Amino acid sequence: MADQTAQLHADGKEYNLPIVEGTDGQRAVDASELKEKTGLYVYDPTLNNTAVAQSEITRIDAENGKLLYRGYDVEALVKESNFVDVSYLLFNGDLPDAAAHDAYSHSLSNHSMVHESMRNVFDAFPGDAHPLAILATMVTALSSYYPQTYEENMKVGIDLKARLLAKVRTLAAWSYKKSIGHPVIYPQDDLPYCDNLLNMMFAVPAEPYTVPAEDSRVLNQIFILYSDHEQNSATSTVRLLSSTRANLFVCINAGISALWGARESAYSVHTVPMLDTMLSHNMSADQFFARFISGEEPFKSPAFGHRKYETMDPRARVSRDLLHAYLKTKSDSRLNPLIEKGLEVEEFVLGHPFFKEMKIYPNLDFYSALIFLTMGMPRSMFNIMRVIGKMAGWLAHWEEERLITRKAMRPQQIYTGVPEREFIPIEKR
Repeated sequence: MADQTAQLHADGKEYNLPIVEGTDGQRAVDASELKEKTGLYVYDPTLNNTAVAQSEITRIDAENGKLLYRGYDVEALVKESNFVDVSYLLFNGDLPDAAAHDAYSHSLSNHSMVHESMRNVFDAFPGDAHPLAILATMVTALSSYYPQTYEENMKVGIDLKARLLAKVRTLAAWSYKKSIGHPVIYPQDDLPYCDNLLNMMFAVPAEPYTVPAEDSRVLNQIFILYSDHEQNSATSTVRLLSSTRANLFVCINAGISALWGARESAYSVHTVPMLDTMLSHNMSADQFFARFISGEEPFKSPAFGHRKYETMDPRARVSRDLLHAYLKTKSDSRLNPLIEKGLEVEEFVLGHPFFKEMKIYPNLDFYSALIFLTMGMPRSMFNIMRVIGKMAGWLAHWEEERLITRKAMRPQQIYTGVPEREFIPIEKR
């Protein structure tokens, strides 16, 4: 294909700007030299029209409702693979063969321990500290135990990405134990990735505990669905810091912190307060949504729909099937009024013309909340689970950005403040 350009007319002049094209046909105007050529910047305050990276990791096919990791359909990965192999895929570009799987899985198990002195840091947090705050702090604290650069560690065979993915389970589980005042449970190298996490979360020293197979299976699948989703705010934050060659652990802390914003943190926890409200006011789904359907209030909820897709988010389809299959394994799930109310909401929204016309549907965060509730997780841990799943994508994007040989990201601005003025001494003001 011949080089393509876009014409920009400004101040009586014409400029030819190159067009870059991805393997999926997506095109963008290359504005990397726009200021030098024209004296102009691009003004795009939400960055919704700005591509900040050329990436080989994940593709959202908005038109056909597909999500691809390194070319693999996420629905196939959820059905046929597991979170460990998917994280390997995101890191390395290909799914592992049997030997690579065994070596990688062994590495994750072998490095799930954290330095014993870190328990002292956990003890310094107040008893009601949020698990997300504890986890972000502890991830940064890990950098103290790996003071060499990423490249120096790689030269001696230490892959910090795998080390962090291994240890984040322990940090997450211990954050939870700290928040409820329980003694920590140490990781067990003989347990698979998700079993190890669930054992550290729910086992207690006073009695034996075996991780239910259905819990491990569905958590594996949910982690795969959360692993990556192109350049969302948290991933872009990780890449921004990575472009400065910042420490890996600090970059991941930034990704965790980005999930704490009100627009992000509400995603997986919004479902439960909504259901709480309906139960406490004895409201049916019809009664709860009536004010939105009538137009009395605009309908905005992070538990429904996704603006990135022209059709249904494939993760919503998959997680819906996961929830209903999972509930069949839990005979007591029907006793939970929140689950019952959630299923009522699902049926109502999927069947009502208003939501069909608006292309609004229960999304991944809606279904994952119900799965986590069924699993016995408190809502304070929902975003922690999202972090662990997203960690695989963040680490892949961190390395991809780090390997790019260009300047660090440096956004510009359009100044709208007061023009230059003279300084007035305080006695004359």
